[in-house]
Amino acid sequence: MAVKDPPIVTESQGCLKCSQDAMAVKREFRDHFLQRKLRGDPQLRTKLQELLDNAIEDLSHRPIEKKKYMAVIDESTLARLAAYFKRSIYRIMENDFEDGQLFNEVMWSLQKLKVTFEQMMPKITKVYCSNECGRMFYVLINCFSCWTNSHSCTKNIKCGERRVQVEMDEDLILDCALTWHKASHGVKRYNFFRVVNGEQKMMASSTDSFLIKKEANINDTGRYRCEMLDPKGHPASQLDFQVVVLPSVRKTTWFTRPGTATMEGPLVLGVSSRAPLPKEDWTAWIVIGCTGGLLVVIVVAFVCYYRWKREDGDDDKDEEEEEDDESESESESESSEK
Repeated sequence: MAVKDPPIVTESQGCLKCSQDAMAVKREFRDHFLQRKLRGDPQLRTKLQELLDNAIEDLSHRPIEKKKYMAVIDESTLARLAAYFKRSIYRIMENDFEDGQLFNEVMWSLQKLKVTFEQMMPKITKVYCSNECGRMFYVLINCFSCWTNSHSCTKNIKCGERRVQVEMDEDLILDCALTWHKASHGVKRYNFFRVVNGEQKMMASSTDSFLIKKEANINDTGRYRCEMLDPKGHPASQLDFQVVVLPSVRKTTWFTRPGTATMEGPLVLGVSSRAPLPKEDWTAWIVIGCTGGLLVVIVVAFVCYYRWKREDGDDDKDEEEEEDDESESESESESSEK
């Protein structure tokens, strides 16, 4: 049911005239800037003032077409249109154009304003009743009277079911947002429930459209439900989730059963996917290498020492044999002299 509020602006018709900010900038430009800038050329000043008034007035006077223009505008579109108009006017005033260049800049800005308006308006018709389910709310402003009207487009509140699969120890994320939620007027609130035997148990309530449960486990398997509430606190959409928690298959270590196994296949010892990978231990190899190296050094030293001792013993024996030979020679010489 439509609810009418007092008019936003009581001036003449035109969508842009429903913005108080835009009209304040228009008055500053029309009644102060042009009056000061073109004090010596009242004819040009009057012409530019009339062009400005007619351009803004003509924005609303166009054929009514369902897919192009419905003589209404929403708050966000009006805010964007007003922001564009203010930027254009401020640019002209800051550059302080003169005479003919000022006329050309005003004409060009008003033509761009018309094009921008024609591009914005079809988006309103696309959003209108774009909800596939649930209840969507609008606050539309009449481009002729600037009166606001509240509207709703109501369809089946149940928006289906989503199947969610998550691995063990991973985060479970339930996203309740639908494409039309953002376009629906007002602040939304989302309630999340766990459904057990047909009964709802509240889990969380927030303006965020998603719920995150850390490190899901097998007990989290089951049915969940999310309700989007309108600004008055009434359910506007309902979305169910069927959650299945799967065994973790990543970063899992497998060990074969030693000895004579009585069961077929390997024995699985699951390692949590969040556990760090085991680090390689090189201590045993370092000890073996050091011990082996030390043994090699000892053996080499022993062999060298043994060979040295053997060579030294051979030298002594040769010297003794030479001394014995010399002794025998001397003995023979003395015998012959006798």
